[in-house]
Amino acid sequence: MNQVVLGAALCGAAVALAGAANADGYDSDFLSGSTDALVLGPTGIPTPDAAYISDAENLYLDPDGYDGTTATTLPLTTPETEDFTTSVPQGEQDLINAVVADYDAGDMDCNTAGVCSDPLTIFTYSQSSAVASLAEPQLADDNIPSDALRFVMLGANPAGVPDNLYPTEVYNINGDFYAQPGSDGTTLQGELFGMELHDAYMGLTPAEIDAASPVVEGMTTVNDIPTLTTLELTTALLAAVPATG
Repeated sequence: MNQVVLGAALCGAAVALAGAANADGYDSDFLSGSTDALVLGPTGIPTPDAAYISDAENLYLDPDGYDGTTATTLPLTTPETEDFTTSVPQGEQDLINAVVADYDAGDMDCNTAGVCSDPLTIFTYSQSSAVASLAEPQLADDNIPSDALRFVMLGANPAGVPDNLYPTEVYNINGDFYAQPGSDGTTLQGELFGMELHDAYMGLTPAEIDAASPVVEGMTTVNDIPTLTTLELTTALLAAVPATG
């Protein structure tokens, strides 16, 4: 999972964001009304399993007000290989096809004004966050209303995440080598620590996620989770193992 496309595919260094929201890392209303979700995995996990989906719900979706159930929170299979030149475009098309099919079936309950009472939640991590970011402009071109979708992204470089298309919550650990290139220094030790941080999201505690500082840019909120101590990182990596293969 360490070798991901975010640094290159999401267009370089993290963009400077402005405008703090509330002091709490969670927006408990962000996913309110959403009863369906597609869960995408990171590099190496093309089809998230039940444990992965459960962790995604418990740690990130439910605290944001998600109203779905196990039966409505489903994996979306995408390649998620290390051959990013083929894996990312194919994943992008897979996501677009799934969203358009759900929209055409009326699953988001949208009216002619583009107001949707049951937006679809899309949960992504690492490579699939790049996939989702790249898919957003095409989804907009396909006339999927902004109110129809909610994105929750882990480990995403903010420079590549559109801030004017769909409501998006990004969760990044401060120092994540891939989400924040260069933020933890340029020494080998700092880079290795940052790479390990990128693998820790599914093993964080609710308190660690809740300590995030949210920064708002347009329709996107980046929740900056404080960097972990060595002990916290080790604990998180061990906890993440069941959900990340």
